[in-house]
Amino acid sequence: MGRCSGVDATHARQLFLARLHSLPRFTVPAIVLILTLVGLIAPPVIGVPCLLILAVFLGWLASFAWRSLDTNGRLIRALALGLIVGAAIARATGALA
Repeated sequence: MGRCSGVDATHARQLFLARLHSLPRFTVPAIVLILTLVGLIAPPVIGVPCLLILAVFLGWLASFAWRSLDTNGRLIRALALGLIVGAAIARATGALA
């Protein structure tokens, strides 16, 4: 009843990754840059959701390579996600104007 099996979820993930891969090379970095800038510059009502969307997207991408990463690779990705979530919290509370 509306449940996705593991195979369906994996297939959907593969389709989405294939779609991302078929885009021009600059598209994903441009989207990340735009979400970051809007998240940091726009009013918090717009900026916080942009930063949270960015954190979810980057966390999702990082999850694919997590098992194959060494400690430094994991640390860098975790630090980047922590900074983005921290910026979203700071924007939401008014600590980062």
